[in-house]
Amino acid sequence: MTEENQVLIRYGEIGTKSRPVQKEMLQTLRQRVQDKLEYEEIETEKISQRKGRVIVETENTGETVEALKNLPGIVSISPAVKTDSSIDSIKKASEKFEYGETFGVDATTASNPISSMDINREVGSHVEEFTGSSVDLDNPETWLGIEVKEDETFLFTRTVSGPGGLPVGTQDEYLSLVSGGIDSPVATYKMMKSGADITPIYFYNKPIAAEDHLLRFEAVLDKIREYHPGKKWNYYIVDMEEVNNKLMEVGKGRMILHRKIMFKVAEKIAEKEGLRGLVTGESLGQKSSQTARNMENTSSEIKKPLMRPLLTDSKNDITEKAREIGTFELSEINSACRSLAPENPATELKEHRLKQLEEEIGIDELVEKALQSTEKKEL
Repeated sequence: MTEENQVLIRYGEIGTKSRPVQKEMLQTLRQRVQDKLEYEEIETEKISQRKGRVIVETENTGETVEALKNLPGIVSISPAVKTDSSIDSIKKASEKFEYGETFGVDATTASNPISSMDINREVGSHVEEFTGSSVDLDNPETWLGIEVKEDETFLFTRTVSGPGGLPVGTQDEYLSLVSGGIDSPVATYKMMKSGADITPIYFYNKPIAAEDHLLRFEAVLDKIREYHPGKKWNYYIVDMEEVNNKLMEVGKGRMILHRKIMFKVAEKIAEKEGLRGLVTGESLGQKSSQTARNMENTSSEIKKPLMRPLLTDSKNDITEKAREIGTFELSEINSACRSLAPENPATELKEHRLKQLEEEIGIDELVEKALQSTEKKEL
């Protein structure tokens, strides 16, 4: 019976940074791990950091791995057994695992008088003797990993992949347009995976959208918060009723105007809050407003950086990621945008026509009305 009481957390991209930056990011990753485990109410004895690793000491290794497997900054996780670094102790610790009919041993060493090859051979012979299993270094049923440090060694037979990237909060903060649909929560998560901090903004498409759309957004936001639970989350809700009532008078071009107003409102809020830029869930060609021409139309006047982390992702890839991070099931209500769009939306709206429509609806006045209807809330 395995007696794992350690969890090894590996990182990757952090290791490419300069030493001072590595140190700061590693401390942040350790804090993010602690925040997440406290949020999930998982008891731990100790959370420490080493070169190349964050280590959690806990009797709840399975729950810990499950809680951390999608946490930005983590490359992989292994529940492990800890022992000292003598070969006899390592052999003894290897007896605490269950093995299949075939196994292999893969040791790495640091400042240890015994080479990794010698450890592989000696521990392999020992496991073979007490289990009766056969060595197979090509495709074994069980791999025994051994990480040998100067004064401690960790053994494990399971490694769970993480998302990689950087810990949340090690880069700038952005205002993310979150609809509660499938795409925008994934875009938000991908920015967080790149180290960005996030403030969400929701454009409440009244009178088309009912309250269940707002509830969907709040449920999605609650899930996104799980990837940075130590933060005090604020978010914005923009009442779009006056804007939408005016836009319903427009035929082709309505959705372009709608998105352009959203971007203008979002940029003004980002400027007020000192945020670096905007984030959207746009993906090239997936909607009429997301053709190359229309994305240029909607964002050409925005001066702040506009991040589109899903720009070239397929719908299947986006959906799969939504399932992984737990937002997909929360995003199944039909979005208001489908009701707002005309039967034949414009995919290539000419610039002169767009300017004409902007004058007809009084776009600057609508932007101001939307700003006046904006409410800042705390999650």
